[in-house]
Amino acid sequence: MTATMRRFARDAYGGPEVLHPEAARVREPRADEVLVRVAASSVNTADVEHLEGRPWVSRVGLGLRVPRNRVPGFDVAGEVLAVGPEVTRLAPGDRVWADVFEHGAGAFAPFVTAPERAFAALPEAVPFEAAATVPHSGLLAWQALAAVRVGAGDRVLVNGAGGCVGPLAIQLAKHLGAHVTAVDEARRATLMLEAGADEVVDHERTDVTRDPGRAGLDRFDAVVDIAARRSFLAFRRVLAPRGRYVLIARSVSGFLATATLGPVLGGRRRMGVFGWRPSRLEHLETLGRLLASGALRPQVDRSFPLAETPAAIEHVRSRRALGKVLVVPEEDPTW
Repeated sequence: MTATMRRFARDAYGGPEVLHPEAARVREPRADEVLVRVAASSVNTADVEHLEGRPWVSRVGLGLRVPRNRVPGFDVAGEVLAVGPEVTRLAPGDRVWADVFEHGAGAFAPFVTAPERAFAALPEAVPFEAAATVPHSGLLAWQALAAVRVGAGDRVLVNGAGGCVGPLAIQLAKHLGAHVTAVDEARRATLMLEAGADEVVDHERTDVTRDPGRAGLDRFDAVVDIAARRSFLAFRRVLAPRGRYVLIARSVSGFLATATLGPVLGGRRRMGVFGWRPSRLEHLETLGRLLASGALRPQVDRSFPLAETPAAIEHVRSRRALGKVLVVPEEDPTW
């Protein structure tokens, strides 16, 4: 095993320009950890926010002035190379995947060392590149749909459905038997339709929160709000009498308003946020089965080599990406 690797790190908050290449030691696993050779990762909107230190309150945990987690990247798909003496579930050679958000990030590198509990086994039928598109965004989508109890026959609105989380939310809602209306920019319509949306709405031309009837739509049994461009009260107008609304919060103010006032002002409608749980193993196992069966299909915009990590992040940051963006380490991790 190579004792050193080349990766990108940062010493300040900011855009992709703060990243710089560096040589680093490949850290051996501690007692309860595993060392994974990264086969592929992907860039999430959350990776961009993590790099920039947004929202500001997140810096309480990430480092007020200087980021504690120097290497970005949440999604990991790869192979176990070594394990610590207390590891019981995984062994060298196992195929694994994870969202390492709560374990220091670091996925944009040739190797990642993290606790065994972060990793789920990856089915043999799922390519690493496909798996790398799912952990962070897929878990958010799956848990948000569970929060609003999406089931067969429900009419579901996914607001902001053309980004990282939305296409997976569409596919998962369709798997659960829902009728899905997807809202985003017109140029993302094909992406949303290919994900399985029954209708797509251009938010720049139609405000679905005003009156669903004017958009030719019925009221919705469930709303998953990823874009968070409107108050939760605006979506109350388009919910069925016992409809459910959940916010995937993008700001502190939106989170606090929805978490505190949603349950009070929603009336018979259930409105609020949900407790996201990164790298929940049973949820990764479910998503792995869906990937293996073909019920969940990755939509990839393009792939970048690890040496072009800043360009990959900028591609997502600029909203040019139409689908997930992969970061794939080179065969030689010492570039």
